[in-house]
Order: sequence, then structure tokens, then C-alpha cells
Amino acid sequence: MDDIYKLCKEIVTCLQNEDYDFLNEHNALCRVSEEDMKRVLHEYGGCLSTIPNGEDTLDIYKYNDNSGLKVDLDLWIDGKRSDLTLQIEIKFDKNNKISSYMILDILVM
Repeated sequence: MDDIYKLCKEIVTCLQNEDYDFLNEHNALCRVSEEDMKRVLHEYGGCLSTIPNGEDTLDIYKYNDNSGLKVDLDLWIDGKRSDLTLQIEIKFDKNNKISSYMILDILVM
């Protein structure tokens, strides 16, 4: 669980710093483009904040075949929880280590 939370925090930090090159290098923007991410964050308004410690900002849905999971990550804007959600798919290798991740969507929920 700590690895999942750490990864989510790293993704948010990349978004805060507009480090889309890092996300592209990890193939995290295959489904959602850099332009779409920027547009949604800009249209939503405010300043993206670091997610607080604790897993209560994550909703985790494990795949039945144990290959990975989907995470709904509540984003924080101006230091407050928003209704903007980042959906992330995380895949695991045979040793149950994170092998890849991809941003599936960013939307208001």
C-alpha cells in the first residue's frame, strides 16, 4: 500500500511541477495527453496541492486476475479536497512490484 501511495504522490508532484516529460518517459500519458491534463487543471482553477498523508484520498479497486488495480485519487486544490479525481491504472510484475502505471482519466466526480 505504501508503494501505491508513494507513486500517487509522485504523479501529483509531476503535475504540480508540469513535469510531463517524466510522465511520458514512464508511458503514463498513453490515454490522456499532456494538453488534456493541462487544460482540465487550468479550467478547474486554483493551485494543485500535495495530497495529504494517509490512504483516505485513494479508492483502490483490485483486478480479479491480480494483475493490477485502478486507483481513484482525489486531488487537492488550494489545500482542500476537490471533486477533481485522477484515475490511475497500476500493473504489477510476478513479484508483486509495480511494473507500470498509466493515467486513465482526470475528471470531476
